[in-house]
Amino acid sequence: MTTDPASDWTGPNSLVPPAPVVSVRGLTHRFGSGCDRCIALTGEAAGTNRCSACGAVVAVYDASFDVGPHEVLGVVGESGSGKTTLLRCLHLDITPDAGSISVAGQPIERSAVVMVHQNALAAGLYPRLAAESNVAERLLGRGARHFGKVHTRAAELLTELGLHPERHTDALMTFSGGMQQRVQLARALVDPPQVLLLDEPTTGLDPSVQADLLDVVQRVTEALGSASIVVSHDLAAVRVLASRIVVLHHGRIVEEGICEQVLEDPQHPYTQLLVSSRLT
Repeated sequence: MTTDPASDWTGPNSLVPPAPVVSVRGLTHRFGSGCDRCIALTGEAAGTNRCSACGAVVAVYDASFDVGPHEVLGVVGESGSGKTTLLRCLHLDITPDAGSISVAGQPIERSAVVMVHQNALAAGLYPRLAAESNVAERLLGRGARHFGKVHTRAAELLTELGLHPERHTDALMTFSGGMQQRVQLARALVDPPQVLLLDEPTTGLDPSVQADLLDVVQRVTEALGSASIVVSHDLAAVRVLASRIVVLHHGRIVEEGICEQVLEDPQHPYTQLLVSSRLT
């Protein structure tokens, strides 16, 4: 996994950043039939994302951001802030009510996006199959037919992500959560995506396992050259992975900027609360 991030800039001495890989503009989604008062009755001023007139939930409203190559954007907020809905829209699991998502200037397609789920089963991995077989299944789905080459490539990917060869043939169900995440990442690298989504990648893991996994994720996101978006309630994990951050509250982006700057000197009262409490 070796690429040169500088090659994505317009020239060796250019100060112009590369064109974004993924662009989100005015993304809005609500659950429920909705009414013409939903927006006015939800959000920061209302202190809720549930419309008191019709009961609809405005899960995300007017979200806009760009993510460039080799860049990781962190999305943070408490439960119910809109993180999951935003991620599901980006993964095309649900269709937003308004707004647009483009990849390299074109409407987003499912083939351009891979999600690493918090739960390996949610990612479609097979618990009774060996780790190598789970990766091989994706290779076969992408058209590979030579058994020897499939075996070799699956083993290479797993080894590259820190899974010892003697465990390649062990059933996924015997693996820890951190090891299962590595298998998910290996599957993602079979057909490197333009957009990599990470859904709470460290939740439920011991601190030492978290640190190892974050190191692996960091290497993968840097090597892919894709736009990566990590959704998490864990500010420490986001600080490690992300260069920029957006903060969601009641479905609205209330603060965004360089990760270190936002976490060290938050401007919005809600971000200040998140940082001071660390979401505990």
